[in-house]
Amino acid sequence: MFWNKNGLAEKIRETPLTLGDISEDVFGGISTRNIFLHRVGLPGKDDPQAMFMCEGLCVGVNIEPELVHPYVSGTLAGKFAVRSSPYGFMLPYEFSGSGVRKASRVIPPFELQEKYPLAYYRVTDFRKLFHHDDSPLDSADYYSVRGRKVLEYLGTPKIIINEGYRLQAAYDPSGEHVFREGCGIVLKDPEKYLYVTAVLNSPLARLFPSLCKNEMSYTASLTPAVLRRFPIAFPEDERVENLVSKLSSYLIYLHGQKYAAKEAETSRWLDELTAFYEELANLLVLDTYFGKATDLRFLEILEEIIHPFAGDMEFEDDGSMLVAMHFIMKKLLGTGDFEKCMLEIGFPDLLSFP
Repeated sequence: MFWNKNGLAEKIRETPLTLGDISEDVFGGISTRNIFLHRVGLPGKDDPQAMFMCEGLCVGVNIEPELVHPYVSGTLAGKFAVRSSPYGFMLPYEFSGSGVRKASRVIPPFELQEKYPLAYYRVTDFRKLFHHDDSPLDSADYYSVRGRKVLEYLGTPKIIINEGYRLQAAYDPSGEHVFREGCGIVLKDPEKYLYVTAVLNSPLARLFPSLCKNEMSYTASLTPAVLRRFPIAFPEDERVENLVSKLSSYLIYLHGQKYAAKEAETSRWLDELTAFYEELANLLVLDTYFGKATDLRFLEILEEIIHPFAGDMEFEDDGSMLVAMHFIMKKLLGTGDFEKCMLEIGFPDLLSFP
């Protein structure tokens, strides 16, 4: 095969452009000395009046919902799509500005008590119960957080990347998720998010940690400084980048559907769709990194049959959207030239990297 582990590693080293070059910022997660104060269980979906849940006491607590943001939990950040967490993250902060980067300030205790009395009571009650301190709260240091770049980019689309047994990247189009472990990536060009998400979830991501370790630049965990060095190659043929972006949008939707369902309820049909579109995206990404021109007939078939993200089209429900994606897959597999191309390039071997 034209791809092999050693050959791919060499190509990675030769790629001049890095993630740092195309990013507005790459930054680490948020940190706090009182994680159980800030992280709270979300109320049940079936009862909008239900309270948040205090992890430390396992009791319901009232907090103004506008101060609680969706939370990404550790290595469960998700692949392509953000995996929903049963937790929210309380941020007693105010934000200003409408650009990519926002200004933020922690709300001082006297303002918090006036504007958000429920959150103020949450802080003082937690302080009394867990730190046995019922003196007047005179400083916001007790509930402030570190890792302020997460706050500065709150509401800005971003990629959240974590490391389990390999890198996994989730695209957060709303930019509202708060995370502790891992890194956030804000790109200079918002049009590149789908393509870069596909690259960061490709077999390249499996090789990157070991490559860094071999170069003595990677220790125990992923850091923004290391991640900035991730090599980014863009196709010379703009059609390839467009196709990868379309496939990435499919995969964001499909993985989102998988995360929304319980693991035991994930259908074989959904798994089949996800694996198929992932392999197609991986093929085009690997072609790009090897500098190999993708077969023109293959590109023509993909361009003719693969449509833009179905979320931009009218569908009655998720079921009909999945049917459309299944139809596209079957139409591709039923095209003789497509199957011939797959046999010539070794389609089944794409995911053989350890």
